[in-house]
Parts: sequence; structure tokens; C-alpha cells
Amino acid sequence: MRKLLLLSVFLLSISIPYASAHPYVLETSPNSATNAPVGATEIYVIYTEAVELDFSSIKVFDSNGDQIDNKDTRYYEGEESLLVSTPPLEEGVYTVAHKVLSKVDGHLVPYAFVFAVGDIKLSAEHTIDHPTSDTVFLPEAGARFPGLVGQTMVLGAVIASLLIWGTQNKQLIRTDLEKLNSVYHGKFMSVTGIGLMLVVASNIIMLAVQTLRLESSVLDTIQTTFGTTWLFRMSVTIILLGIWFWMDRKKQITRVNQIPMLILSLVLIGTTTMIGHGAASEQMSAVVLDYVHNLVAAIWIGGILFFVFALLPTFSKLDAAKREKMSLVMIPRFSIAFVIAVGVVIITGPTLMWLLESNVDLIVESTYGKLIMAKIAIAAVMVGLGGFFQFILQKSGEKAINSKSLSIHRRLRGSLKVDAALGVLLLGVVALLANGTLPAGEIQKADTQEAVYGFRTTEFSENARFDIAIEPFTSGNNSLSVTVGDFDGNPIYDSDELKVKVSNPQKNITPIEIPIEKITGEDGTVEFTGELTFGFSGTWQVETEAHRTENANEAVLLDLLVKPRLADIKFEVIEYEFPEPSAPLYPLYDGKNSIWISDPNIDDPRLWKFDLDSNEFESFSSEGVTPMWLTQDNEGKIWFTDTPAKQIGFIEPVTNEITRLSLPELQPLISENIPTSIQSDLEGNIWVTIITKDLILKYDQKQNTFEEFRLPEKESLPFALGIDSEGKIWFTESNKGRIGYVNPENNELREFEPDPPLQSPEALLFDDDGTVWVSEHTGSGITKFDPVLETFDRAVSVSDKDASPFGMTFDRYGNLWIAQHTVDSMAVYDPDNDAIIEVPVPTAESFVQFTTRDAKENVWFVEQRGNKLATVKKTELPPAPVTAPEQQIDIQYTEIASPLIAMGIVATSLFYVKNIRDKRRLNKLILDCQSY
Repeated sequence: MRKLLLLSVFLLSISIPYASAHPYVLETSPNSATNAPVGATEIYVIYTEAVELDFSSIKVFDSNGDQIDNKDTRYYEGEESLLVSTPPLEEGVYTVAHKVLSKVDGHLVPYAFVFAVGDIKLSAEHTIDHPTSDTVFLPEAGARFPGLVGQTMVLGAVIASLLIWGTQNKQLIRTDLEKLNSVYHGKFMSVTGIGLMLVVASNIIMLAVQTLRLESSVLDTIQTTFGTTWLFRMSVTIILLGIWFWMDRKKQITRVNQIPMLILSLVLIGTTTMIGHGAASEQMSAVVLDYVHNLVAAIWIGGILFFVFALLPTFSKLDAAKREKMSLVMIPRFSIAFVIAVGVVIITGPTLMWLLESNVDLIVESTYGKLIMAKIAIAAVMVGLGGFFQFILQKSGEKAINSKSLSIHRRLRGSLKVDAALGVLLLGVVALLANGTLPAGEIQKADTQEAVYGFRTTEFSENARFDIAIEPFTSGNNSLSVTVGDFDGNPIYDSDELKVKVSNPQKNITPIEIPIEKITGEDGTVEFTGELTFGFSGTWQVETEAHRTENANEAVLLDLLVKPRLADIKFEVIEYEFPEPSAPLYPLYDGKNSIWISDPNIDDPRLWKFDLDSNEFESFSSEGVTPMWLTQDNEGKIWFTDTPAKQIGFIEPVTNEITRLSLPELQPLISENIPTSIQSDLEGNIWVTIITKDLILKYDQKQNTFEEFRLPEKESLPFALGIDSEGKIWFTESNKGRIGYVNPENNELREFEPDPPLQSPEALLFDDDGTVWVSEHTGSGITKFDPVLETFDRAVSVSDKDASPFGMTFDRYGNLWIAQHTVDSMAVYDPDNDAIIEVPVPTAESFVQFTTRDAKENVWFVEQRGNKLATVKKTELPPAPVTAPEQQIDIQYTEIASPLIAMGIVATSLFYVKNIRDKRRLNKLILDCQSY
């Protein structure tokens, strides 16, 4: 019930921009309070937003307090992550202190965490439960608060002057208008002048606080991303001051001379958005909503300040009757503006909150949530005062409009001063929220992950059976359980000791022995348990050895792929647009940190080279028709097929010289040679499928000769080629639904056909076990073939039956990525857990057909119609903690927000109609009184 009340008031109350923008930690490696393997040499941290490298660092301290890292903090995978290298870490406890400067709001945020290396057990005294950064950045909030108040005063005054006072019928005061305009000019200039002075002071204090926080010079501070925004804001403020002095020389405030101030004031509040939570989210919708919130604040709070400090003091120069009537008629006019503001907030406020944080529990439990409750309480009082103005002051004024007892001006001015003070206080809370931490950043719990999945296996040595269980079988800490027995499951009588070692040969992490505890059950069964640590995802070796006293020791060796579930990975597609219009098709990683892409553009066929270090493209004219498939030989040459030209060719990467070879005449001559796929073998020979001739060509570079391998059956239509670890050249037969291989050592050709046949097999791929994965282009699935057992298994069915799966590759987790060139998404299949998801491609009608992967096993693909090369950034997220179900209903944010938004829109619509009718009725009463 508490959550429901909180969100109800939150959604229906007036709101101001309220979230933070500074970065908090998404992921660290090693994880906090976990054990890393001996020999680890890198620590990285991933944040929620981009950080300034020049003012950010990661420092690693040993148990003696000595800094032991290599002081080479650098970006890890983009500007949202940092990495530092260390000498190979020895067993012990290490503290990581890292500070980052946000590229968005300029907040300098320090954090710290502790991890252990080897078998060291972390105690409670070692654990840092919370980040060392502040929940709220008080100096920054104090510096920006005057600016919030000032820009609200200026923009609110201009908007209220133009839209409310500027459109008011002034027939009642026409005889006093000249004198009134002079007074109004002075009051308007005073309010806007004070507002601009507050903005200038705030700007100066902001720069001073930032300079002190960074411990740098003013020039260095301005050169940061935040400094650039500050410089722009200060420039706009100075121009506004110039316009203010120009307007002050005028004797009247007109619509025309307010327009420049209005435009620049709108720009000024835009700078607040540039350093706010919306910009940090990198979502355009959030940026727009943030800006609208600032605009609404100006209409609401700025309008109140204008009303009480400019307009009502102007009315005080009128005689009593006119003063009271003009004050009365202003109530519904201002109420209309406030009701519109409420309507906008009811739509944008909850939506913005949903984009930034929709977890009700986090909102309620955090300091951030408590500040929101304080803001709501203040807003509720202000809304209550608004009701007092409409239902008490306005009603009593209507009844007494023809009497001398009409007294609106004094009561309204006194109440509005309270309202204005509350508005400024509310802006103060907003300043705290805007410089505070979002709930997700504040409440980063270190709850223990319950084992919801794991790894179990039974392995056999020469004379023993090992039953092994690892839970939860993820990177970080795991529980190991081993029982050892004979083949019948009986305990081995002379074995009472077990040794377990963990290593990672790929990362040169030598075997680490873990402590093992022997547990004997009441029934005499013996179980060995221990804590097993996988420092990161990857292939780990676990050696388990049972020591025997009367016989030879028994041991088994496991190669384990430790990986996150697909649900625990954040995928982000990063696109690189080609510098010129093209038709990119086939990507190929060359092993030298470049990706080559074929471009069969009819108007300008060429090859592209994309440098992974500089992210720059370089093109080479193919001097042919349309380069299609690519392969790389053992000398590094990039080969291609040119299907329309009936040629193959290669580019020499050192000289960039292109050589082309025409295919020989092949039987039957009545059909053309149409080469499709191309593949280099281990000896540097080039293999090409000729789809129209049912044959595969082998080109011997040394002898400059072609050799034919004709398929037994006509109209087989050989299409794709691949090579396995033994050097066999595999092919697909797209028409007959078969696969096969040619063995270059003895020219043996074999074919394999499942029942029913494959549906247009047009791409194949090999995993580390030698299994062949085949994409069925019209079959909407992936089939795998075991070359040892010679069996087929339909492993994957993609979700969209019209997706037309094509090229494939594996990522560093062993997940299979499948190009789907008729839909804008990549299918990702986890063969270890039999799970599949879709990763959207941002560009519409992308037409992805082929994929590749680089040395870091990052996935790359080409968007042919999107004219882009793309990669996928993968961030491993910690699995969500599994907790016992609470004895209460779990309230979802959207379940509350949607109906309340609907009710709020209806309510504000009714109040809007009421105020329109009140305005018309009061205007008529005033005119009737004047006529009378």
C-alpha cells in the first residue's frame, strides 16, 4: 500500500526534472568480494555512461597499501569503461580505487572495491559494501541551485508576460495604461535582472566548484566535455544580459522586444538538459522529456514568481476597485497555464521515470526516493494553495465583485509569496535530485546469488567414477561437490584425499589448487566440497585427482566453458557507416586487426578495408564487375569471386595490387560459369564452387592450374564452402539439401544427406569440437552435423519463419550468431543451454547476410542495404539475485502508471475547461460592472 500511495501522489503531482546523470558501476572484473586466479593482469570497470579519460583513473593497492598497477588507465570497450594493467597478481587481498569524471554532468565520482587472488578468504572487514562516492553531490547542487532559480525566473517571466498578461483584455484600466506600463516595465526588468544575476553567479560558482573538485586549472576544466557545455551556457547568459540592458533602455515591454529573450531563455534551459539525466541515458526521448520538464517548471514556478513580484505590485498603483478586479481576473488565467503544465507532466513525468528507473522497490528504498517524497510533499502544498486561490479567493471575489468589501489583491499577494517560497524550496530539492544518484546506482546490493542452475557430470578414469557438481557455474565464486567411487558407485576404500586444480591455458593462468573439505555422511558416503573461482568467462580446465594409498591415483580432466546465460548479457549494436554509397556484402577478418568487405556495387565495385584501431574505411577498386565471397590464403592475400565476370582474384594487402584470374572453360559449355563461394585450404590452394556446373574447382597457386571435382548428381547446385581443422573442404548442395567434403590429401569426395533433405543449405560453420553447423536458408533453422557419428540434428529454429538465416559465427562465449537478412535482427543461440534470443539491428531494412569475428571474438556483420558495418558490444551482467518471495503483491510500475496517467489526463482536462469558463465568466462580470 505504501508503494501505491507513493506512486499515486508522484504521478498526479506537479513534477520537475529530478534524476541524476553521474556514472555508477555496472560491472567490474574481478567482481567485488570475489577471488581472482593467481596471475591475473587486468582490472576493468564498466560504467553507465561515458567518462573523461584525462580525469579518470583506476588504482590497485596491495595489502601493504602500495600501488602496484602499471598506471596505464585507458578505455576498455568504448568511453563507458576503463582498464588498468598490473603485473601478474600473487595471492593476497587487493583494493581497487577508481574515480571517473562524467562526460555528461561533470561529476567526479570515486568508488572502491576489494577482491582476493588465489585461495585467500575475504572476511567482512575486507568487504566494501557501498561505493565511496556521495549519494548527493552537495557542492555541485549548491552551485547549480541559483542557476535553476534564475533561469526559471527569466523564462517564467517572459512566458507569463507574453501568454498571460500580454493577452489580457485591458479595457478596465485603459485610462491608467500608460502609467501602468511604466511601472510594469520596471518590475519586469527587476525580476528578470535578478534571475540573470543568479544565473551568472551560479555559472561562476559551478566553474569554481568543478575546478576545485578536479584539482586542476580553470583552463583544463573548460577543456572537458562539461566545460564545453559550461562555456556555451555562459555565452548564452552573457548575450541575455546584453538583451536585458537593451530592453531596460526601452520605456515599454512589448511582444517584439521580448522574443529574443524568450528564444535565448529556451536555449539556456537546454544547457541544463545537456548536463542532466536525459543526456546521460543517451536516449533522445529522455532528452526531450527532460527539456519539457524544465519548460514546465518555468511556466509553473516562474509564473508564480512573476505574478507575485511583477504583476501584483504593478496592480498596486491602481485605485482600489480596479486593483481588486484585475487581481481577481488574473486567477483563472494563471490557473489555465498551471493546469496545462500539470497535464504535460502527467504524461511526461512517469514516462521519463520509466525510462530511467521503473523498479518500485529501488525508488522507495533509496535516498533518491526520499527526496522525491519531499518534493511531492512541497508540490502537494503548492497544489493545495492553487485550490485555495480558485475555490476560496476566486469564489468570494465573484460574490463581492460589486461591493466595496472586495479584497483580493492583499490576500492573493500574501498567499502567493508563500507559494513562491515553496517553489524556490522545491527547486532546491530538484537541485539535490539532479546532483544525486539514481536508485540503481545507490542501491547496488551484494546479495549472494542462489544457485538456480549449475553443471553436473559423471567422468570415468581407468578405475574410478567421479560425480562432479558445480553451482551456479558462472564466473566468480562457485560451490564444488565431488564424490569418488568405483564403477558400481561404491566408495573407494583407500581414497581419503582429493586434490582439485583450476587453470586457464588460453590466458596463461597456471593451475591453482583449491582447498577441499572431506564430509562423511551418516551412511558412510564421502563427499568432497570446496569453493571454486572462475575469474572471468572462458574455457577453464578443472583437474580432479583422487589420492589412493594402496593403488595408483585416479584423475580426470574437464574442459569447462564458463559463460553467462543470454539473459545475463547486455547487447549493444555499434554501427559504422561506409563513407560512400555502396552495397557491402561479405566481411572477412584478416588476423591483422582489419576487416575486408566485398562491395558488389554495380556502379563502382570495390573492396573495402576497415581498420579496427582507427575505425576508418579504405577502398580499393576491384577493376571488375562484382566481388562477392572472400577468403584469405596462408600468405595473407585476400581472394574474392567475381560472379558476373566469371573470375576469381586477390588483393595483396602490402602493395594493394589486385590480380584477377579467369575461370577455365568447363563442361557443359552451354551453361555459364557462375562462381559463388571461395575458400583457401591449409596449403594455400583456392577452392571455388561453380553452382551452374555442379562442380568444385581447386586452383593451385604454385602450378597455376585448375582441378575439377564434379558432384555425382546433376543440379546439386554447390553453394557454400568451409574448411575444418583437418583441412577437409566442406560444401553445401543448395538444391539437393546435402552437405559433403573433399579431402585434399586423397581427393576423396563424400556426401551426406539427412531425411528429409536440408532446405537450401547455403552457409556452414565449424565449432571447436568439429561439429558442422549448416544454415537452411528457406528452412528457417540451423542444423548441426556430427562428422564422427555422421548424424544430423535440427538444433535451432529461428523465431521468424521468413527470416532466411544465412551467415554464422561464434562469439567469445560460444554462442552462435545467425544473420537473418530479411528481418532487422540477429538470432543468437546458446548451444550449451539451448536458448535463443533476438538482437535488434538499429537500421531498418538492413539486409544482413554474412558475419565474421575478430581476434577478440567480437561479432561483426555487414548491413548491405543499410550501408553499414556493425559490431556487437557485449557486457556481462551479474545475474539477478534470487530471493524468497515476499508476502505481498509485487507492484509493477507500468501497472500503476498507465491508469493514473489516464485519470490524470481526464482530471486536468476537466479543470482546464473549468478555468476557461471561469475566465470568460469573470471577464463578463467585469465588463458588466464597468457598463453599469
